[in-house]
Amino acid sequence: MVMTVEYNGSVVIKVPKYTRKSAIDRFYSANLGWIAQRRQALAENRENIAVLSLRDISKLKKQAREVMARKTAYYGRIMGLKPDKIKITSAKKRWGSCIKNKGVYTICYSFRTMFLPDRVQDYIVVHELAHMVHFDHSKNFYSLVEQILPDWVQLSSQADNFKDWHIY
Repeated sequence: MVMTVEYNGSVVIKVPKYTRKSAIDRFYSANLGWIAQRRQALAENRENIAVLSLRDISKLKKQAREVMARKTAYYGRIMGLKPDKIKITSAKKRWGSCIKNKGVYTICYSFRTMFLPDRVQDYIVVHELAHMVHFDHSKNFYSLVEQILPDWVQLSSQADNFKDWHIY
């Protein structure tokens, strides 16, 4: 089961199809403290909440497709890497991901990267491209990232700071 608290304070629980109501009720009850904390955090961060229309999201996805593809091509040339595919997603919890399936590399970026500063977007791109060489977060992985972006630690920290934003 997965629980989220939406920007308006409502609770959404996603469960497998045949989950008993009693199990859902127990799950909800067991997480009342967490729900209260999330609602409090949302109330304290009202200024960092953006509610987007479908039209806004469509525009941002188009913009992300152009911006992130251009940045991926640029850094890909520097790193000698070229993903087979680039996808723009609506992911809320991660800026990007790198997927390898049967030797095909797909890099996914959330449209929400359009809210990040330019250099933080660069870090997201380099981070995901580095996964094509090191499919982990090892010392070698971060060494490769550092070769391209020596200030990656600060950029990563900036990206983490934006995770407090709630973009719906």
